[in-house]
Amino acid sequence: MGDRVYICKIPSVSIGTAVQDVVALFSTTKGLILHHLHLEASVSAEAALRMRLKRASATVTTGSGGAAGSPVPVDPSDAATGTTARLSDTTQATTSGAFTDLAEFYWDVSLPFDHLPAPEDRERCIINGGLFLDLPATITATTIAGYVKFAEVP
Repeated sequence: MGDRVYICKIPSVSIGTAVQDVVALFSTTKGLILHHLHLEASVSAEAALRMRLKRASATVTTGSGGAAGSPVPVDPSDAATGTTARLSDTTQATTSGAFTDLAEFYWDVSLPFDHLPAPEDRERCIINGGLFLDLPATITATTIAGYVKFAEVP
């Protein structure tokens, strides 16, 4: 049996008025692999937005102020996900372990943002860990939309 792949829509949401988690994925039953992260902004003016991709090494406590995401299986015959997805939490998630910065990006919001690593380069986390895309500093409020695609693995 292969990995179960899920996609979570990021509906039109305002980000940036706080240091925050743009996307948070974590599971108490499976490890996770990030396949693709796609974002678009509703602005046409150039502006650099700094983002970090980070991993939690142990139990995650949910952030707040945002909304729950609703991941759906890419293969409609797969079971529902056991992964918690959070979107635009203005109070960031915490971990009983440590966060490790995996990548840092400067996104020109006048263009789409795609993080689509080759299969051998995909970021992973263990059971009880998590993957997070955050804003480490406040910015002018920006409305974004997009999706995150990930796999659950034993």
